[in-house]
Amino acid sequence: MNRRRLLLQTTTATLALGAPWIVRASTAYKSEYRVSLASPPGTVWHQGADQFARLVQERTQGRIRMKLYPGSSLLQGQQDRELAALRQGVIDVLVGTTLTWSGTVKDFALFHMPFLMPGNKAVDAVLASDALRQDFYAIMRRSGIEPLASAEYGAFHLVNSKRRIVRPEDLRGLKIRTVSTPMQQELMTEFGANPTTMSFAEAQPALATGAVDGLTMPGEQFMGVKLYSLGLKHVTKWNAHNELLHIAVGNAAWKSWSEQDREIARQAALDAASEMHTKLRRFQAQENEAMKAAGVEVVELTPEQLAQWRQAAQRVRARWKDIINPGLVDKVERVVAEATRS
Repeated sequence: MNRRRLLLQTTTATLALGAPWIVRASTAYKSEYRVSLASPPGTVWHQGADQFARLVQERTQGRIRMKLYPGSSLLQGQQDRELAALRQGVIDVLVGTTLTWSGTVKDFALFHMPFLMPGNKAVDAVLASDALRQDFYAIMRRSGIEPLASAEYGAFHLVNSKRRIVRPEDLRGLKIRTVSTPMQQELMTEFGANPTTMSFAEAQPALATGAVDGLTMPGEQFMGVKLYSLGLKHVTKWNAHNELLHIAVGNAAWKSWSEQDREIARQAALDAASEMHTKLRRFQAQENEAMKAAGVEVVELTPEQLAQWRQAAQRVRARWKDIINPGLVDKVERVVAEATRS
Protein backbone atom coordinates (compact mmCIF):
# COMPACT_ATOMS: atom_id res chain seq x y z
CA MET A 1 0.00 0.00 0.00
CA ASN A 2 2.85 2.35 0.92
CA ARG A 3 4.60 1.63 -2.38
CA ARG A 4 1.35 2.33 -4.26
CA ARG A 5 0.86 5.63 -2.39
CA LEU A 6 4.47 6.65 -3.08
CA LEU A 7 4.10 5.87 -6.78
CA LEU A 8 0.90 7.93 -6.93
CA GLN A 9 2.54 10.87 -5.20
CA THR A 10 5.57 10.74 -7.48
CA THR A 11 3.42 10.55 -10.61
CA THR A 12 1.24 13.45 -9.45
CA ALA A 13 4.28 15.59 -8.70
CA THR A 14 5.78 14.81 -12.11
CA LEU A 15 2.55 15.78 -13.88
CA ALA A 16 2.31 18.98 -11.86
CA LEU A 17 5.80 19.97 -12.89
CA GLY A 18 5.27 18.93 -16.48
CA ALA A 19 1.85 20.47 -17.01
CA PRO A 20 3.02 24.08 -17.25
CA TRP A 21 5.59 23.02 -19.85
CA ILE A 22 2.88 21.30 -21.88
CA VAL A 23 0.65 24.37 -21.75
CA ARG A 24 3.49 26.67 -22.73
CA ALA A 25 4.53 24.45 -25.63
CA SER A 26 1.03 24.27 -27.04
CA THR A 27 0.56 28.04 -26.88
CA ALA A 28 4.10 29.21 -27.65
CA TYR A 29 4.11 32.00 -30.23
CA LYS A 30 6.97 32.86 -32.53
CA SER A 31 8.54 36.27 -32.12
CA GLU A 32 7.81 36.84 -35.83
CA TYR A 33 5.79 35.04 -38.50
CA ARG A 34 6.96 35.02 -42.10
CA VAL A 35 4.44 36.03 -44.76
CA SER A 36 5.31 35.11 -48.34
CA LEU A 37 3.72 36.67 -51.41
CA ALA A 38 4.82 36.64 -55.03
CA SER A 39 3.83 40.24 -55.70
CA PRO A 40 6.34 43.07 -55.33
CA PRO A 41 5.41 46.30 -53.49
CA GLY A 42 3.21 48.80 -55.30
CA THR A 43 0.22 46.53 -55.96
CA VAL A 44 -3.17 45.99 -54.30
CA TRP A 45 -2.00 42.44 -53.55
CA HIS A 46 0.94 43.73 -51.51
CA GLN A 47 -1.18 46.41 -49.85
CA GLY A 48 -3.71 43.77 -48.78
CA ALA A 49 -1.05 41.52 -47.30
CA ASP A 50 0.45 44.49 -45.44
CA GLN A 51 -2.94 45.54 -44.08
CA PHE A 52 -3.66 42.01 -42.89
CA ALA A 53 -0.34 41.84 -41.02
CA ARG A 54 -0.86 45.26 -39.41
CA LEU A 55 -4.43 44.50 -38.33
CA VAL A 56 -3.42 41.22 -36.73
CA GLN A 57 -0.58 42.84 -34.81
CA GLU A 58 -2.78 45.73 -33.61
CA ARG A 59 -5.74 43.57 -32.62
CA THR A 60 -3.66 40.98 -30.77
CA GLN A 61 -1.73 43.73 -28.91
CA GLY A 62 1.47 42.50 -30.52
CA ARG A 63 1.09 38.82 -29.66
CA ILE A 64 1.25 37.99 -33.36
CA ARG A 65 3.80 39.93 -35.37
CA MET A 66 4.30 39.31 -39.07
CA LYS A 67 6.94 40.30 -41.59
CA LEU A 68 6.24 40.41 -45.32
CA TYR A 69 8.57 38.82 -47.86
CA PRO A 70 7.36 40.15 -51.22
CA GLY A 71 8.50 38.70 -54.53
CA SER A 72 8.72 35.26 -52.85
CA SER A 73 12.09 36.53 -51.63
CA LEU A 74 12.49 33.75 -49.06
CA LEU A 75 12.66 31.36 -52.02
CA GLN A 76 14.71 33.46 -54.43
CA GLY A 77 11.56 34.34 -56.35
CA GLN A 78 10.45 30.74 -56.91
CA GLN A 79 6.80 31.19 -56.02
CA ASP A 80 5.91 27.63 -57.02
CA ARG A 81 7.92 26.45 -53.97
CA GLU A 82 5.87 28.42 -51.43
CA LEU A 83 3.56 25.58 -50.39
CA ALA A 84 6.42 23.14 -49.88
CA ALA A 85 8.32 25.77 -47.89
CA LEU A 86 5.29 26.40 -45.69
CA ARG A 87 5.03 22.69 -44.94
CA GLN A 88 8.72 22.71 -44.00
CA GLY A 89 8.27 25.67 -41.65
CA VAL A 90 10.26 28.16 -43.73
CA ILE A 91 7.05 30.17 -44.29
CA ASP A 92 4.17 30.65 -41.85
CA VAL A 93 1.57 32.57 -43.86
CA LEU A 94 0.77 32.68 -47.58
CA VAL A 95 -0.99 35.47 -49.43
CA GLY A 96 -1.37 34.48 -53.03
CA THR A 97 -3.06 32.59 -55.82
CA THR A 98 -3.21 28.83 -55.56
CA LEU A 99 -2.24 28.49 -59.24
CA THR A 100 1.43 28.72 -58.33
CA TRP A 101 1.02 25.89 -55.79
CA SER A 102 -0.81 23.59 -58.23
CA GLY A 103 2.37 21.64 -58.99
CA THR A 104 1.91 20.18 -55.50
CA VAL A 105 -1.91 20.03 -55.41
CA LYS A 106 -3.50 19.74 -58.86
CA ASP A 107 -6.90 21.04 -57.67
CA PHE A 108 -5.24 24.39 -56.91
CA ALA A 109 -5.23 25.20 -60.65
CA LEU A 110 -9.05 25.38 -60.57
CA PHE A 111 -9.55 29.13 -60.74
CA HIS A 112 -7.09 29.61 -63.59
CA MET A 113 -9.01 27.35 -65.95
CA PRO A 114 -9.53 29.34 -69.18
CA PHE A 115 -12.81 31.26 -69.37
CA LEU A 116 -14.11 29.84 -66.08
CA MET A 117 -15.05 33.21 -64.55
CA PRO A 118 -15.75 35.65 -67.40
CA GLY A 119 -16.28 38.84 -65.40
CA ASN A 120 -17.02 40.61 -62.14
CA LYS A 121 -20.46 39.04 -61.65
CA ALA A 122 -18.95 35.58 -61.91
CA VAL A 123 -16.09 36.44 -59.55
CA ASP A 124 -18.42 37.89 -56.91
CA ALA A 125 -20.67 34.84 -57.10
CA VAL A 126 -17.77 32.41 -56.72
CA LEU A 127 -16.32 34.36 -53.78
CA ALA A 128 -19.66 33.99 -51.98
CA SER A 129 -20.24 30.36 -52.97
CA ASP A 130 -20.07 27.10 -51.04
CA ALA A 131 -17.96 25.76 -53.90
CA LEU A 132 -15.18 28.05 -52.65
CA ARG A 133 -15.88 28.38 -48.94
CA GLN A 134 -16.65 24.73 -48.29
CA ASP A 135 -15.33 22.49 -51.08
CA PHE A 136 -12.21 24.40 -52.09
CA TYR A 137 -11.35 25.44 -48.55
CA ALA A 138 -11.55 21.78 -47.52
CA ILE A 139 -8.91 20.99 -50.15
CA MET A 140 -6.72 23.78 -48.76
CA ARG A 141 -7.07 22.41 -45.23
CA ARG A 142 -6.12 18.91 -46.35
CA SER A 143 -3.05 20.48 -47.95
CA GLY A 144 -1.79 21.90 -44.67
CA ILE A 145 -3.12 25.46 -44.72
CA GLU A 146 -6.02 27.19 -43.02
CA PRO A 147 -7.82 29.58 -45.42
CA LEU A 148 -8.90 32.80 -43.72
CA ALA A 149 -10.28 34.86 -46.61
CA SER A 150 -10.27 35.12 -50.39
CA ALA A 151 -10.21 38.18 -52.61
CA GLU A 152 -10.33 39.08 -56.25
CA TYR A 153 -6.97 39.25 -58.00
CA GLY A 154 -8.33 40.75 -61.21
CA ALA A 155 -8.77 39.85 -64.85
CA PHE A 156 -5.56 38.74 -66.55
CA HIS A 157 -4.76 40.57 -69.79
CA LEU A 158 -2.49 39.56 -72.65
CA VAL A 159 0.45 41.96 -72.58
CA ASN A 160 3.22 42.12 -75.18
CA SER A 161 5.82 44.36 -76.74
CA LYS A 162 5.47 43.24 -80.37
CA ARG A 163 2.02 43.72 -81.84
CA ARG A 164 -1.71 44.16 -81.48
CA ILE A 165 -3.37 40.86 -80.48
CA VAL A 166 -6.97 40.28 -81.56
CA ARG A 167 -7.26 36.63 -82.68
CA PRO A 168 -5.65 33.49 -81.23
CA GLU A 169 -3.44 33.17 -84.31
CA ASP A 170 -1.94 36.60 -83.56
CA LEU A 171 -0.04 34.95 -80.71
CA ARG A 172 1.86 32.61 -83.00
CA GLY A 173 5.59 32.71 -82.52
CA LEU A 174 5.55 35.09 -79.55
CA LYS A 175 7.59 34.13 -76.49
CA ILE A 176 5.17 34.37 -73.56
CA ARG A 177 6.27 34.08 -69.95
CA THR A 178 4.27 31.55 -67.95
CA VAL A 179 4.44 30.31 -64.39
CA SER A 180 5.49 26.72 -63.82
CA THR A 181 2.08 25.13 -64.28
CA PRO A 182 1.49 22.76 -67.21
CA MET A 183 -2.03 24.08 -67.86
CA GLN A 184 -0.85 27.60 -68.61
CA GLN A 185 1.99 26.30 -70.75
CA GLU A 186 -0.35 24.02 -72.65
CA LEU A 187 -2.81 26.83 -73.31
CA MET A 188 -0.14 29.07 -74.81
CA THR A 189 1.10 26.22 -76.97
CA GLU A 190 -2.46 25.66 -78.18
CA PHE A 191 -2.54 29.27 -79.38
CA GLY A 192 0.78 28.87 -81.21
CA ALA A 193 2.88 30.88 -78.76
CA ASN A 194 6.18 29.73 -77.25
CA PRO A 195 5.63 29.45 -73.45
CA THR A 196 8.68 30.33 -71.40
CA THR A 197 8.59 29.38 -67.71
CA MET A 198 10.20 31.78 -65.25
CA SER A 199 9.51 33.62 -62.02
CA PHE A 200 8.24 37.19 -62.15
CA ALA A 201 11.61 38.42 -60.87
CA GLU A 202 13.29 36.70 -63.81
CA ALA A 203 10.64 37.91 -66.24
CA GLN A 204 11.28 41.61 -65.77
CA PRO A 205 14.86 41.69 -67.16
CA ALA A 206 13.83 39.19 -69.85
CA LEU A 207 11.05 41.53 -70.95
CA ALA A 208 13.37 44.53 -70.88
CA THR A 209 15.91 42.85 -73.17
CA GLY A 210 13.36 41.27 -75.50
CA ALA A 211 14.28 37.73 -74.51
CA VAL A 212 10.57 37.35 -73.74
CA ASP A 213 7.85 39.15 -75.72
CA GLY A 214 5.02 39.22 -73.21
CA LEU A 215 3.03 37.65 -70.41
CA THR A 216 -0.45 37.55 -68.90
CA MET A 217 -1.24 39.56 -65.78
CA PRO A 218 -3.95 41.73 -64.23
CA GLY A 219 -4.07 45.33 -65.35
CA GLU A 220 -3.71 46.65 -61.81
CA GLN A 221 -0.45 44.79 -61.30
CA PHE A 222 0.77 45.74 -64.79
CA MET A 223 0.35 49.40 -63.91
CA GLY A 224 1.46 49.00 -60.29
CA VAL A 225 4.91 47.69 -61.25
CA LYS A 226 5.10 49.95 -64.34
CA LEU A 227 5.71 47.18 -66.87
CA TYR A 228 4.83 49.58 -69.65
CA SER A 229 8.23 51.19 -69.01
CA LEU A 230 9.82 47.99 -70.38
CA GLY A 231 8.24 48.50 -73.78
CA LEU A 232 5.10 46.45 -73.25
CA LYS A 233 2.69 48.73 -75.10
CA HIS A 234 0.04 46.27 -76.28
CA VAL A 235 -2.69 45.06 -73.91
CA THR A 236 -5.52 42.77 -74.99
CA LYS A 237 -8.44 42.30 -72.60
CA TRP A 238 -9.24 38.70 -73.55
CA ASN A 239 -11.05 37.83 -70.31
CA ALA A 240 -9.66 34.30 -70.12
CA HIS A 241 -8.72 34.35 -66.42
CA ASN A 242 -10.09 36.01 -63.30
CA GLU A 243 -7.92 34.66 -60.49
CA LEU A 244 -8.51 34.71 -56.76
CA LEU A 245 -6.07 35.59 -53.98
CA HIS A 246 -6.15 33.74 -50.67
CA ILE A 247 -4.88 34.63 -47.19
CA ALA A 248 -3.91 31.38 -45.48
CA VAL A 249 -1.95 30.29 -42.41
CA GLY A 250 0.14 27.14 -42.15
CA ASN A 251 -1.21 24.47 -39.83
CA ALA A 252 1.73 24.65 -37.44
CA ALA A 253 1.23 28.36 -36.76
CA TRP A 254 -2.55 28.13 -36.79
CA LYS A 255 -2.69 25.36 -34.20
CA SER A 256 -0.32 27.23 -31.89
CA TRP A 257 -2.59 30.28 -31.67
CA SER A 258 -5.37 30.64 -29.12
CA GLU A 259 -8.97 30.44 -30.30
CA GLN A 260 -9.32 34.17 -29.64
CA ASP A 261 -6.31 35.03 -31.80
CA ARG A 262 -7.49 32.73 -34.58
CA GLU A 263 -10.75 34.64 -34.75
CA ILE A 264 -8.87 37.94 -34.71
CA ALA A 265 -6.68 36.77 -37.60
CA ARG A 266 -9.67 35.54 -39.59
CA GLN A 267 -11.54 38.82 -39.20
CA ALA A 268 -8.41 40.78 -40.11
CA ALA A 269 -8.10 38.72 -43.29
CA LEU A 270 -11.75 39.36 -44.17
CA ASP A 271 -11.28 43.10 -43.62
CA ALA A 272 -8.12 43.17 -45.75
CA ALA A 273 -9.81 41.16 -48.51
CA SER A 274 -12.75 43.58 -48.53
CA GLU A 275 -10.42 46.55 -48.86
CA MET A 276 -8.56 44.85 -51.70
CA HIS A 277 -11.87 44.33 -53.49
CA THR A 278 -12.76 48.02 -53.13
CA LYS A 279 -9.37 49.20 -54.39
CA LEU A 280 -9.37 46.82 -57.33
CA ARG A 281 -12.85 47.76 -58.52
CA ARG A 282 -11.94 51.43 -58.19
CA PHE A 283 -8.91 50.84 -60.39
CA GLN A 284 -10.93 48.87 -62.95
CA ALA A 285 -13.28 51.82 -63.39
CA GLN A 286 -10.41 53.93 -64.76
CA GLU A 287 -8.09 51.19 -66.02
CA ASN A 288 -8.28 51.98 -69.74
CA GLU A 289 -7.64 55.67 -69.20
CA ALA A 290 -4.63 54.98 -66.99
CA MET A 291 -3.12 52.62 -69.54
CA LYS A 292 -3.70 54.96 -72.46
CA ALA A 293 -2.11 57.81 -70.49
CA ALA A 294 0.98 55.59 -70.14
CA GLY A 295 1.13 55.15 -73.93
CA VAL A 296 -0.39 51.66 -73.93
CA GLU A 297 -2.75 50.47 -76.67
CA VAL A 298 -5.77 48.71 -75.14
CA VAL A 299 -7.69 46.20 -77.28
CA GLU A 300 -11.27 45.53 -76.17
CA LEU A 301 -12.49 42.35 -77.89
CA THR A 302 -16.01 42.04 -79.30
CA PRO A 303 -18.30 39.18 -78.23
CA GLU A 304 -17.57 37.47 -81.55
CA GLN A 305 -13.81 37.76 -81.05
CA LEU A 306 -14.08 36.48 -77.48
CA ALA A 307 -16.00 33.46 -78.80
CA GLN A 308 -13.02 32.65 -81.05
CA TRP A 309 -10.71 32.58 -78.03
CA ARG A 310 -13.09 30.41 -76.03
CA GLN A 311 -13.37 27.96 -78.87
CA ALA A 312 -9.59 27.83 -79.33
CA ALA A 313 -9.17 27.08 -75.60
CA GLN A 314 -11.91 24.45 -75.45
CA ARG A 315 -9.68 21.38 -75.80
CA VAL A 316 -7.31 22.53 -73.07
CA ARG A 317 -10.17 23.47 -70.76
CA ALA A 318 -11.91 20.10 -71.19
CA ARG A 319 -8.69 18.18 -70.60
CA TRP A 320 -7.83 20.09 -67.43
CA LYS A 321 -11.35 19.85 -66.09
CA ASP A 322 -10.85 16.08 -66.03
CA ILE A 323 -7.40 16.43 -64.45
CA ILE A 324 -8.26 18.97 -61.74
CA ASN A 325 -11.57 17.99 -60.17
CA PRO A 326 -14.56 17.48 -62.50
CA GLY A 327 -17.14 17.55 -59.72
CA LEU A 328 -15.85 20.80 -58.22
CA VAL A 329 -15.46 22.41 -61.64
CA ASP A 330 -19.11 21.53 -62.34
CA LYS A 331 -20.14 23.28 -59.12
CA VAL A 332 -18.22 26.43 -60.02
CA GLU A 333 -19.62 26.39 -63.55
CA ARG A 334 -23.15 26.23 -62.15
CA VAL A 335 -22.45 29.16 -59.82
CA VAL A 336 -21.09 31.19 -62.74
CA ALA A 337 -23.95 30.26 -65.06
CA GLU A 338 -26.52 31.37 -62.48
CA ALA A 339 -24.70 34.65 -61.82
CA THR A 340 -24.30 35.57 -65.49
CA ARG A 341 -27.73 34.46 -66.67
CA SER A 342 -29.30 37.88 -66.14
